[in-house]
Amino acid sequence: MSAKFNSLVLSACLALMAGLAHALPPALAQTPALEVLGKGTMRWFGLKLYDAALFTPAGAPWQAGAPYALELRYARAFEGEALARSSGDEIARQGVPQAEIERYVELLRGVFPDVAAGDVIVGARRADGGASFWHNGRPVGRIDDPVFARRFFGIWLAPTTREPALRRALTKEGR
Repeated sequence: MSAKFNSLVLSACLALMAGLAHALPPALAQTPALEVLGKGTMRWFGLKLYDAALFTPAGAPWQAGAPYALELRYARAFEGEALARSSGDEIARQGVPQAEIERYVELLRGVFPDVAAGDVIVGARRADGGASFWHNGRPVGRIDDPVFARRFFGIWLAPTTREPALRRALTKEGR
């Protein structure tokens, strides 16, 4: 094999590995520094939907009232509308009134873009309690409602989540 071919293969492998690394948007790489606490995969009837990673302040356990970020790396394409509606359905499971669900879905329609396989959406719970969102590192919106943020992130992180194994993998609780 030629040295040029080997160099191309090495470059391609490094690029692929870089794409798999967890990297928060630059706006989240501020004090306090956030580090991956836990990772897991969401599957539905055996189909991989996304890989998730929970970021917390360096060395700190997950706390619902502290800043943190949740990264979802999609394994398949979804329309933003479907993401907003399914988020609303999951929030409804928390016993939230329908009028609030409709308001939340409308807010999420303004935040969630269509995603392709490999796309990343990061949602962050800010210190003020609100939520900010990024798609592939670019800001796509913020929702300045702490109750919304608690309910939204509760989809994955509340004790009543539909996916308790994913919650345990993300938060490292119960291990």
